[in-house]
Amino acid sequence: MSWGRDRSTPWMYSKVLGVSGTMGNRKSISLIRVSIRSLLLVMLFAGNAFATQQHGDPEGLYSHQIAHIFFIVAMIVLAVQIFKSRPGQAGWKQIGIAAVLFLLWNIDTFTVHIITETLPKEIFSSSEGIWNTSVDLSTSSAKLFYAGKIFDHVFLVAAVYVFLKGILALNRESVSGEGQ
Repeated sequence: MSWGRDRSTPWMYSKVLGVSGTMGNRKSISLIRVSIRSLLLVMLFAGNAFATQQHGDPEGLYSHQIAHIFFIVAMIVLAVQIFKSRPGQAGWKQIGIAAVLFLLWNIDTFTVHIITETLPKEIFSSSEGIWNTSVDLSTSSAKLFYAGKIFDHVFLVAAVYVFLKGILALNRESVSGEGQ
């Protein structure tokens, strides 16, 4: 699907989301309307998500941690390249900041995975499945685990937000001709 040079709405979006026209300065597509309709479509046709992933011992955890290491290296390279080659552009600066936030998220998550493996299973108690699990915070490693799980989400949400702002800034720069 391509927006084309005139930025006309693809027919699929216009049929499914009930929008039409162009995406010029008139802003004929309301972002809020599209977001709400998209969310409703997802909610209507969604199945079970089962978002918690358990790793098989030990190969699943090893491959998952190796993926974290690759992602850490990629974010370091991306951030360095952006800050060295594009120091003045606001959009690229925000994407560079997002890369640093993704890096922090990945380091935090990598560390929490290691801490989880060292914690005794007895500190986790569950009344009704995985969604009602509590943690005994009497040890310092359990407190570190808990804090890491909280910061995991803080870093990730901030990274996605700043990345989106950077993409939108680059889009504004390219439309106005400043980014070329």
